[in-house]
Amino acid sequence: MDFAQLATAQAHAQGAECNITNPLNGEPTDVFITIMGADSREWRAAKKAQTSQILKAKSQGKEEGLDFDKMDVDALVSVTLEWRGIAKDGQDYEFSKKNARELYQDAPGVVTQLLEFLGNGENFISG
Repeated sequence: MDFAQLATAQAHAQGAECNITNPLNGEPTDVFITIMGADSREWRAAKKAQTSQILKAKSQGKEEGLDFDKMDVDALVSVTLEWRGIAKDGQDYEFSKKNARELYQDAPGVVTQLLEFLGNGENFISG
């Protein structure tokens, strides 16, 4: 097997576009969010930060206070590259890390879709 087939971090760092489905009926929408994959350095760093938070909380007996939803949002914001097709109040909702955080906090269905997409390495590797 060729090294290039094994070395996936660069392909995952370039990102891939996820077509967000309608949370009510599961139909595809015109919303596309480009995120990095699980093999990217950024995602691996975010997961290490989560693990550190969990271990620290456990060592202090505070694991019940962990906000796993916030951790997922933080991690996804760190690997989101861009989006298209999102409007807010009738205006184009421009991509920024701040806007991504707002979307992910208010749209848990989008978070679930992105986590599933991110976990499938085939979405980031061509050929």
